[in-house]
Amino acid sequence: MLNSESPEQPFRNLNSNGQKMSSEKDRRSKMEMYLDILRAIGSGAEKPTHVMYKANLSWVVMRGFLENLKAQGLVEEALVEGRSSLHLSNRGFELLNQFLLVREYFVNIS
Repeated sequence: MLNSESPEQPFRNLNSNGQKMSSEKDRRSKMEMYLDILRAIGSGAEKPTHVMYKANLSWVVMRGFLENLKAQGLVEEALVEGRSSLHLSNRGFELLNQFLLVREYFVNIS
């Protein structure tokens, strides 16, 4: 049986310097996932499922991160008409603003 792949196939994702090309998806760090949750809530997503979709996380992962954010006092959860409603605390807003300032700073550098 002949191999239909070209001999260069293992190197298809490398540029001329032998470095990995950016076409491969990189994993998000935990910090980026926390930031995505804070950003989702800060932009108006109040329901946990809306936060999950906006942050592009699975339910189980999002709930774990959300519990940690609540324990740190960054996110507040309240029951409104029997449903969970999420809001950023003052500390949560401050942290989100600081993250966004740092990110903007690094974007302007490059």
